[in-house]
This record gives sequence, C-alpha cells and structure tokens, in this order.
Amino acid sequence: MPAVAPAAGASASTPTARWKERTGYRMVRTINVGSSVAAYSHATVSGGLVFTSGMTPHDPDTGAVRGETIEEQTRLSLALLERVLAAAGTDTAHLLQVQVHLDDIDADFAGFDRVYKEMIPAPHPPRATVGSHLPGYRIELTAIAALPED
Repeated sequence: MPAVAPAAGASASTPTARWKERTGYRMVRTINVGSSVAAYSHATVSGGLVFTSGMTPHDPDTGAVRGETIEEQTRLSLALLERVLAAAGTDTAHLLQVQVHLDDIDADFAGFDRVYKEMIPAPHPPRATVGSHLPGYRIELTAIAALPED
C-alpha cells in the first residue's frame, strides 16, 4: 500500500500522519461511478478494511436516477458498489457487512433480496436492511469489505 503524504501543514511526525502511514489510510474516488456534488469520498481504506459511502441507483454519466423497479435499482447500486470496491483493491467476495436502506421495505424487500442473492456471492455477509425515506430513489447501500491478502 502506498504511503500517504502528510496533509498540507502537517508534519510526518504528527500522530495523525503516523496513524495514516501505519494503517494505509487513503480516500478512494473513482470516475467509474460518476462525480459527486456533495463532500464525500466513495470509500475509505484503513487497516486492511474498505468502508464505502452510500451507493444509489444513479447514472454515472448524468447523475440521474435510473431504474423504475427495485430490481433495476438494486442491480445498478450493486454494480456501482462493485466498481468502488475494485477501485479500492477488493471485491464483493471480501464483503464483511452490508447496510441497506429501502424506501418502501414492505413492497421492495423481496425484489431487492432476489437480486442481492444473484449478485453477492455466498456465504452472504451480515446485513442490516431497514426502511428509510430516500429522496427520489428506492435503495441506498453501504458496505465494509476486507482487502485481499497479498
């Protein structure tokens, strides 16, 4: 893992800089999932783990929400998750935990779960699936994954 340069004005001898170097801390941003107007990275890597931001069913080129059904939106959200994990150096086989927010959990859980089982390899990682009000889309998910050992 490449060492992380100290932030502007920070010395390599600061506790934060030493922690970042020791844990391999880095932020991941990839053009493969589009750009964001909000202030966040697509993932953080630290201590051999990858923590993703929320994956939503948006078109990477336009930012527009894609898919009418929960199945379509789940497929796209998981495809974007795969891209972020790849940019961080891992994949869905190394998932440790997934958190899923569904806008209408009663109507959408079965369709979501069908696609999830198709796209995420067994054994399936621990998962929390909860109902949440989402602004204009039906699903958002985050994940924690391990980096593969060399």
